[in-house]
Amino acid sequence: MRVTLLAAVSALAFATAAPAAPVEFFPLEDVRPGMVGVGRTVFEGSRIDDFRVEIIGVMENTAPGQSMILARLEGGPLAKTGVIAGMSGSPVYIDGKLLGAVAFGFPFSKETIGGITPIGEMIAATSAVTPRAASARFSAPMGASGPSAPLDAQAMVAALRRPMPAVAMGASVRGDVPPQLVGQSLAPLSLPLVFSGFDASTFDWARGVFSAMGFSPVMGSGKGGPMTRNLPDLQPGGALGISLIEGDMDLSATGTITHIDGGRVYAFGHPFYNLGPTQFPMKKAYVYSVFPSLYQSWKISAAGEAVGTIDQDRVTAIAGRIGATPRMIPVNVNLRTSRGQERKYSFRMVDDELFTPVLAYVALASVLQSNERAFGTATVRVDARLSLSGKPDVRVIDLFTQQQPAMQAAALVAAPLAYLMGNDFERVSIEGLQVDVSSEETIQTATLERAWLERTGPVRPGTTVPLKVLLRTYRGDAVSQTIPVVIPAAAPGGTYTLLVSDGQALTALEQREMRQPFSPRDVDQLIRSINALRHNNHVYARLLRSDEGAIVRGEYLPSLPPSVLSVLGGPEQGVSVVPIRTAAVWDFEMPTEYAVSGARALTLTVER
Repeated sequence: MRVTLLAAVSALAFATAAPAAPVEFFPLEDVRPGMVGVGRTVFEGSRIDDFRVEIIGVMENTAPGQSMILARLEGGPLAKTGVIAGMSGSPVYIDGKLLGAVAFGFPFSKETIGGITPIGEMIAATSAVTPRAASARFSAPMGASGPSAPLDAQAMVAALRRPMPAVAMGASVRGDVPPQLVGQSLAPLSLPLVFSGFDASTFDWARGVFSAMGFSPVMGSGKGGPMTRNLPDLQPGGALGISLIEGDMDLSATGTITHIDGGRVYAFGHPFYNLGPTQFPMKKAYVYSVFPSLYQSWKISAAGEAVGTIDQDRVTAIAGRIGATPRMIPVNVNLRTSRGQERKYSFRMVDDELFTPVLAYVALASVLQSNERAFGTATVRVDARLSLSGKPDVRVIDLFTQQQPAMQAAALVAAPLAYLMGNDFERVSIEGLQVDVSSEETIQTATLERAWLERTGPVRPGTTVPLKVLLRTYRGDAVSQTIPVVIPAAAPGGTYTLLVSDGQALTALEQREMRQPFSPRDVDQLIRSINALRHNNHVYARLLRSDEGAIVRGEYLPSLPPSVLSVLGGPEQGVSVVPIRTAAVWDFEMPTEYAVSGARALTLTVER
């Protein structure tokens, strides 16, 4: 009896551990109109329900080398909702064999007619192992390698718009059509993209961006609470989540699993964004309910625990593997509000050159706008540190006031990510982002009203001349500062220009002086350009004299003899040489409590 019992237990253990029988695929060439199959998806909770599928026909060559199976869907809430956003990937079986995934629908359709992506095309497209190509398509007009030098704040923030042409391209790939044709074309089912913990005004902006990318953005509870705990293991027909942000804020999309083969998961039947190789968290998901809509109904859902990594995002499917979850970029924000409150936020973003800069901007803008007014009187001070692997830190320190300072601060912090992650030189690994922010409900601006030298007449090399600067604040108060102008001991005699200005005016002068654009030659020089960005709240002073020089490979070389300039500019040198007509013999910057505007130029004579 004991031997028999042990044998029974051993047999049961073997049966439990034995792999499931492989799923057979239904051949596309055998599909005929009138065939009836079964689809599976989650309409509520984590329970997988069946729905009826009647084949209408096969549409061939819907894209190069691709076919689509047209079918009528019935059962559950489908008669009221039509094909539902979030059903993307719902498997369809005929005679117990897997045919493919529900992935397309007709907006405004009066019948529940959908398009099915054949399973063979899903597996074939996601089997590629090629690395992600450099994203030259995301490049700014001045070149993918980086900004033109010297860098200014406007050019920096413009880098944040680099993904926007790709957004428009992606929208057309995902089935965006002219308004007059909406409802007449099969389009990929949009993915519900749930924003949790985001400010409502920031969401309004983000909704337009992500809608153009083919998603259905909704405000909700991305964490899901107790409902997302202890969810069943992944299985075909179950809900699948992909997170772009997780932590104190959550941004997750939800679709449906089509097929699982030895830990390999296939889903959606259309792209997430057709990025190719990816590293996105693959998660369990919970569906609260279905929201009916005349345009396209969608599942109200929330992502649960991470169970693996989505590593392929292709035109007919996404695919990933159960197991290790991907590395994400940690972000910590320390905020001191205008009311003296200290608040901390911690979240993680996906490491992706297209999504990460936009995600950083949306998240930071949301944190700032949820705690302070979006419009009106306000001043925001930001000190951000971007940690890189094996490279110097990138530091962004500045003050913003008037004209939506929270949005300006978020843009300037996020913009370096666009340059660094999209550079053509080498892959940059982002280790983390630390942001310290304080705000005040006042306008901290000042105008450079006057600048003068306390000493008149010629000056000698090696001496120090006091420069008085008068600032007029927003309220009309006068603030006087003194800058010690040091005349270099080696300065030749002659007439000099002493420029006193805000950072924007000085940068504009340099850009005019260079006369032709220059781009950094490596990542280290790109980092130096970003770290050299001038501040809104500094007064800059520069002593200039007319002299020939050059910028060689991004480095300033003033006062060069004509013979040296001729050699450097020769075609055989193969270096980037930008001639300049003035030489800066002394520089100074003075921090203030105000965002400064204005410039003054004085004449100074040096006598040896």
